[in-house]
Amino acid sequence: MMQPGAVNPFPCPSPLERVLLTELVRVAKVCYDRGWSFGTAGNFSLRGQDGLIWQSPSGLNKGDLNPAFFIPVDLATAQVVGPLKVVPSLEMPVHLGAYRSVPEALCVVHTHPPNLVAASRSGQDLLFSGDEMQKALGSGDHLQTLRLPVLTNVTPSEMTKMAESTGAAIVPGVPMVVLAAHGVYAWGRTPLEALAYIEAAEFLCQTYAPQKN
Repeated sequence: MMQPGAVNPFPCPSPLERVLLTELVRVAKVCYDRGWSFGTAGNFSLRGQDGLIWQSPSGLNKGDLNPAFFIPVDLATAQVVGPLKVVPSLEMPVHLGAYRSVPEALCVVHTHPPNLVAASRSGQDLLFSGDEMQKALGSGDHLQTLRLPVLTNVTPSEMTKMAESTGAAIVPGVPMVVLAAHGVYAWGRTPLEALAYIEAAEFLCQTYAPQKN
């Protein structure tokens, strides 16, 4: 019998988490089919119970994900829980930054919609005004200015620092951050909600030139 406060070395998703992981796999396949996550690009995660997150593995085609492939990671320490040979995505620190800073974030979807990636190449935050779609991403109305934060895309050796910089960059009420010339990380209460946020941002970048900040 485990002692109070002890960490289960062989955690398993709860029934609800298995449902949400199945939905997350479906969202990953949608991103793959749209050409947003070709090859092994993209990564996906779910906030679990007992201080865990379930992170997609590194080096796997996102059209072939399975709920059983997700890796348990301690949210506080960023350490994999259990004697596993697979490793989580290298970009996991960005997921950790979102979970640590946004308590209501229950999943994170990272993918590479082309118009959003192109709009972020300057490295400047993306500003939008005058479009109804802004309301899907946190604007109270279309007359407000929506700011999507854009972070520098660091080298793999610097990626461990991204949890802190992601948390610092988050705009309250805006459910995403963007890595310049790379892709978007969006979070929500469900994987489909996070996907809807990405679709709204991609629509804005496709139909409306962001303002210069």
